[in-house]
Amino acid sequence: MHVRRAMPHPTLRTVVRSFGERRGSLGARVLTWPLAARPHQIIDIFLKDPLRIRIADGPLQTSPDTVVVGPQGSRRTQIHVSGEIHMFNILLQPSALNRLTGIDMTLLVNEGVAARDVLGRDAARLSDAVRSALDFAGRVAAAERWFAEMMERSPREDGVDHASKALLAAGGLMRIESLAGRAELSARQFQRRFTAQVGLPPKLYARTIRFDRALMAHQRDPKRAWTQIIHEAGYFDQAHFIRECHALVDAAPSEFIGDWNNIFRLDG
Repeated sequence: MHVRRAMPHPTLRTVVRSFGERRGSLGARVLTWPLAARPHQIIDIFLKDPLRIRIADGPLQTSPDTVVVGPQGSRRTQIHVSGEIHMFNILLQPSALNRLTGIDMTLLVNEGVAARDVLGRDAARLSDAVRSALDFAGRVAAAERWFAEMMERSPREDGVDHASKALLAAGGLMRIESLAGRAELSARQFQRRFTAQVGLPPKLYARTIRFDRALMAHQRDPKRAWTQIIHEAGYFDQAHFIRECHALVDAAPSEFIGDWNNIFRLDG
C-alpha cells in the first residue's frame, strides 16, 4: 500500500490539517476494522472502489464516492475494504465544516454522509477538480483552490475555533474551564457553542482525542509497552484506559485492538 501525505498551504491551515492519499490493490482479500471513537472530521474522495460499511448490525452498504465523516463518539461503524484502493483524504480542523457551511455538527456525529448533503453543489466542484487532476500534487492543488474559494465566503475564526484546535494540539489535556475563559464565554455558552461547532461536547471531545492519541502511538510502535502509551496519553493507569475502551468502543482493549490492527495493514 502506497501512502502519501502533504501539509496545506499556510493560509489554509485554519480549516485543513493535512491531505493524504492511499493507493494499492487487495484483490479478493478483505480487510475490516471498527471505526473507533475519534475526534476527526474528514472528506474522503474515492478514485477507485469505494469502501463498504456496516452500521450497527445492519446490512453492508457502499460508501458514497465522496463522503464527509464526522467525529465519532462511539464505535458504531465497521469498515470493509477490498479490490482496487485509491482514495484522496482531507483531514479537517475541528470546527472547519461548521465554519465553511454553517452546519450544526451534531448532525454528523457518528455519521458518514454523501458530501453533497453537507456541501451542496460545492461538493461536485471539489470532487470533479480532484478527480480531473493527474497526480497527487495536482489533487492537493485542486483541493487547495477549492478551500481558498470557500474561505472567502466563510466567517473569521472565533474563540471556539481557537479553543478546539488548542485542545487537539494538547492531546486533550487541557481544562475545559480555561478554554471557556480563553474564548471569553461562560461555561454554559462554551459547552453549547463548542458542541454545535465541533459536534461533540468538550469533555467527550477531549476523551476521543486522548483515545485516538493512544491508538496512534500503538500504530507508530506496536512493540512499545501499553503502560507507557497510556500514561503519555493522559490516563491515570491501565484500568482507566480499559474503562475508556469499554465506554468508547464497547469492547475490551484486547478484542478491539486485534480487530482494529487491520487498518495498519492497509497503511503498511
